[in-house]
Amino acid sequence: METAQNTNSKSDVNYDYSKEPIEIRKVNAMAAFGWLRSGIRDLTVSPTLSISYGLVYAVVGLVLIALSWNKPIYAVGMVTVFYILGPLIAVGLYCMSRHIEAGVKPSWDREGCRALCYNPEGYIGFAIIIGMLVVFWTIVAAVIIAINFNNLTIAGSITETVSLLMENKALYPVIGILFLVGLAFAVLCFMISVISIPLMTHRKVDVVTAMIASAKTVLRNPIAMFLWAAIIVLMIGLGFAFAFIGVAVTLPIIGHASWHVYRETIVDDRVLTAAPDCDVPVFPFLKGKVKV
Repeated sequence: METAQNTNSKSDVNYDYSKEPIEIRKVNAMAAFGWLRSGIRDLTVSPTLSISYGLVYAVVGLVLIALSWNKPIYAVGMVTVFYILGPLIAVGLYCMSRHIEAGVKPSWDREGCRALCYNPEGYIGFAIIIGMLVVFWTIVAAVIIAINFNNLTIAGSITETVSLLMENKALYPVIGILFLVGLAFAVLCFMISVISIPLMTHRKVDVVTAMIASAKTVLRNPIAMFLWAAIIVLMIGLGFAFAFIGVAVTLPIIGHASWHVYRETIVDDRVLTAAPDCDVPVFPFLKGKVKV
């Protein structure tokens, strides 16, 4: 699956494109469905690798849910974090789609930890910022509950907790407030992350530049991005509905599709694979051991 594009990509690999202006393209309102089709297409190029990638996170999710089954607040928190950290979790899938675009079929010896090589500082910065937002949301939620209920205790399994919440109508207003505040945080996280990781992967820009570009992209394409956000929620929701195992398929599709979201919304016709060498100063234990 090699193409002539690889020659051009190697000649550009040492050029610093991070200094070039980021131009945002206006896309069709229904573009989200095309991104989804592209994600499914990329999944079929190397399905074993893509689904194996998804299985890792499905298994981790199952273990976390099992450990928190009798602590429903923790379970809800983990699901929230899963949604918010999705763009960072899928970085290896972006790199796979990047190789597919360049005419290089992804393989076990081309992916994995090398996803960290493209822009480790940017990824770490993204994780720190999103982590701070998650902590802030947790504090806000705790304050809302503490203000409205002095002696509210939620115990038992997840199913018992859901039954309690459904039967106690006095809780509905607080649940509504929590939902609206959580939605506001989710919208903010979506805006600053929808294309930020693919952008950092492709151009190696800093995390602040990437997040600003991501937010501007959402504002320039509100309908397409609203539909894309709805598709993500639906796909991950379906993954959860099938005992988390469905995430093994839905996460790779979303990850691959997100690369195409970036490629279609940001004006940049370059096709690049990874750099020939990949020594990662931020991760000294990988230095000299990771080759592309």
